[in-house]
Formats: sequence, C-alpha cells, structure tokens
Amino acid sequence: MTPAPSARRADEVDVEVHSADDLPRGEREAARERIASLAEYTDEPLLGGRITLRRLGHPTTKRPWVADASVLLNGRLLAAHVTGPTAVKAADEAADRLRRQLRRAVGAEVAQRNEPAAIRAALEGLGVTTTQRPEARRKPPETRRIVHRKVFGDELEPTLSAVADLLDLDHEFHLFRHVRTGEDVVVYRRDDGRIGLIHPPGSPLADENDVVATEPSRYSSPMTLDAARAEMDMLNHRFLYFIDADDGRGKVIFLRHDGDYGLVEPA
Repeated sequence: MTPAPSARRADEVDVEVHSADDLPRGEREAARERIASLAEYTDEPLLGGRITLRRLGHPTTKRPWVADASVLLNGRLLAAHVTGPTAVKAADEAADRLRRQLRRAVGAEVAQRNEPAAIRAALEGLGVTTTQRPEARRKPPETRRIVHRKVFGDELEPTLSAVADLLDLDHEFHLFRHVRTGEDVVVYRRDDGRIGLIHPPGSPLADENDVVATEPSRYSSPMTLDAARAEMDMLNHRFLYFIDADDGRGKVIFLRHDGDYGLVEPA
C-alpha cells in the first residue's frame, strides 16, 4: 500500500490515505475528501487524519472493501472500522461514524462551558461516568460474586479497529486478540480522555503508541482467577486485565453497576 498525496484547503484536516496501488487515484482522492470534510463540524483543529482502504480476499462478499479511519481531536482519538461495497462507500461510512463521534465529543466540550446538568449529559453520551455509583448499590468485597461471563471471538484484530469497536459500542474497555502478536490485550478509556492499550509485559505492542497510550500489565506473571478477584477486592478498580495462569489467555474482571463482578474471557 502506498500513501496518496493530499491537496489541503485551509479549513480541512490533512489526511494520509493508504490503499492498494491499483485503486484509482480518483477514488483515493474521494476517500481523502470524505475524512477531510470532518473539519466542518468543529472549530478545533483535527490532526493526524488517516484512512486505510483494503480489499477482502473473498470474491463473493457483498462488502469487499474495508476502511479504517481516524482523526485526533484535542488529543482524543476518534476511529472507525467499517466495510462497504466499494472503496468510496466504505470511506463514506467511516466518515459518518467519525462524524457522529465528533459531534458527541464537541457536545461534551461545549457542555463544559455550561451548567453542570449539561456537562453530565454530554459526557455520559461519550460513555464517561461523571458521578460515583450510588453507595446503596455498592457491596462489600467479600459479598461480591462473578455473576456474568462474556466471551469474545478469537479473530485477530488490529489496534485501530479495536478502538473503533470501543467507541462505537460506548464501552469502557474492549478485550481482543491482537493481529500483530496473537496476544489477548485490552483497549480502554483513560481518565485523561485518551485511549489506552494494556498488553503483557515485554510485548512488541509497546510501540503501538502512535494512536494509543500503551502500558504493560502491572502483573509480571500470570495469575489465577481467584487471585485476580482478590486483587479487585483490594483495589476496587473499574476493571482488571490479567493473564490467566490456567490457560495462558488474557481476561478482564470488572465491577458491575450492581456491585458484583463480570468476567470477559476468550470463547
């Protein structure tokens, strides 16, 4: 794939386009324009615009084109991962998803200059909790149970599409198997508004910091589920990522709003 040159207007974001060499220049330029046009929706500068267009290998699929697109708004990563029947249609859908995320983000920033109720509404629309969970719904650690187990697919996924899943679903974290290393890792919403990527210690994914803030797991060795649960009892964090000593897979135990625990693990 080669990056297409970009001709930039003063009111546009500079966008880097990556695509197969046989994609017509006009389609690459149309994809660039779709992402560059996002600048119309905010007075703040958009940085780091990029879109990657690639064709799926299966010839009979109805949506053979994949678009991975991203921009930076005030240091916050907005990302989209979509498929489409053509390269330009995929770019259209990616731009639509980024536009929705951008409107939510801009709405939150405007709310910060207004009264507290508006701040809470806008930030909660972004998936950011602005109030503590009611104490009445808290449970002492010794009474908590793991009441819900959720599995994730074993398909490999790059960082950007995992971030897009996180943002599209408005989740606090997203556990996935990374395409580069096959490791189970997690992307999550940091308190500073950035997206973080937690990986096993010593992972090559430590260099994924062009779009996310990377950090190794705080635990240098695998642990059992009982040990992870004991850590959560003590730390009272939103979630805890760990490598399970029983099967070597990455998992996440998290504190639910009802005070009990949930567990996300591989299928």
